[in-house]
Amino acid sequence: MSIAQIDTSSPPRPASFRRTGIMFGENLRSAFRALSLNWVRSLLTMTGIVIGVLAIVSLVAIMKGVQTEVSRQVEGLGANLILVLPGKMGEDGQMNPMAMMGVSTLSDKDVEALQKVPGVTQVSPIVFVAGTVEAKETKTENGKQVVHQAEATALVVATNKEGVVMNPTPLLEGRYFEPSESDKNLCILGYKPKTDLFGDASALGKKVTIAGKQWDVIGVLAKPKGDGTLGNAMLGLSTLVYLPDKAARRQIPNGQINRIALRTDYKHPAAEIVRTLRQTLINSHGGREDASVITQEKGLELVTKLLNMATALLTLITAISLFVAGVGIMNIMLVTVTERTHEIGIRKTVGARRQDILLQFLSEAVILSLFGGVIGLVLSWGLCAAIAAYSPLTPIITFPLIVTALCVCTAVGVVFGVFPAVRASRLDPIDALRHE
Repeated sequence: MSIAQIDTSSPPRPASFRRTGIMFGENLRSAFRALSLNWVRSLLTMTGIVIGVLAIVSLVAIMKGVQTEVSRQVEGLGANLILVLPGKMGEDGQMNPMAMMGVSTLSDKDVEALQKVPGVTQVSPIVFVAGTVEAKETKTENGKQVVHQAEATALVVATNKEGVVMNPTPLLEGRYFEPSESDKNLCILGYKPKTDLFGDASALGKKVTIAGKQWDVIGVLAKPKGDGTLGNAMLGLSTLVYLPDKAARRQIPNGQINRIALRTDYKHPAAEIVRTLRQTLINSHGGREDASVITQEKGLELVTKLLNMATALLTLITAISLFVAGVGIMNIMLVTVTERTHEIGIRKTVGARRQDILLQFLSEAVILSLFGGVIGLVLSWGLCAAIAAYSPLTPIITFPLIVTALCVCTAVGVVFGVFPAVRASRLDPIDALRHE
């Protein structure tokens, strides 16, 4: 036989295969018809799935947006930024919160020692100052002297010039304080405190009150990029107020170095610098390892870990609604089986098999769950769009999140629809025909 005589067409599909495909399509059409006849009950049954998907997708999208924004803001500070914190980091990579809140082990001696480490270009002590920022201004109104007082909530930090320069936000007006002015009562206002205190007027040369002391404003920072986002809110970039470190520690009670910020040279290997910094701190503290070195990558890792834990907890809580919705689907399908017992008997009498009945009712349960998931996704997209438009949050709905939500909905339909479907498929046709 020649090659031209060989039949290369595909072999005919078995009759059982064709019948399965026909019956599957018929089961789907039958399922849609049955659900449409009781569309009000179907919508009410899907409500639980809709709420569950709406809650889970929205919460996960919000947490994903927070994680992305915080990562962007932290990375914007520079990959070569390193922080030294009081207290030893545990084996799990977590800081001891009590060590961070108590008396700091960091001192000027540590700052001087770290400045000598090869590869370190800038070292800045950071002192957290409690209290609000206040400003008084006397104006003449109707021939009388009226005192106007404004107050702003701010993150007050005492540091040196390098510490202010490390902030990527440039100056809007004024100047930085110089090393020779570290013991003078000067301050640099962030954009938000300046706006809250002085509005659109210039703040240069004016006085503000912090911790009961007066400070002269010599500079104002510009509005940070992406101001108003949650990342900026968490990092406090727009609410910062800088004071000279020596003046703050001399005049404000309980002033201590809470952090030390370092900027390193990109040319030096990061791992080697970190090892040297750790050893320098141990030597400076008499052999005690009571301070920790945190790189940008490590800081992001800790933040991501906390956000992932929060996401998992919120997802677990909201997943309860999906379980309740699945139980609701199972109850409704059991009622449906009872109502349609006579129909099942007729179908079995005319040749429907057990698997046909099972697939029909299972298809109805999956359709209910899947359609509820689609509605929940649409509503969650609208909710996330509204949150992004009217709040600092920027939720992110990713394609894997959508696929996961639909897969979970399908699984809920299958798991909670199996029992009613099996029960329907096992009905005796004679008993079913007698049912009224």
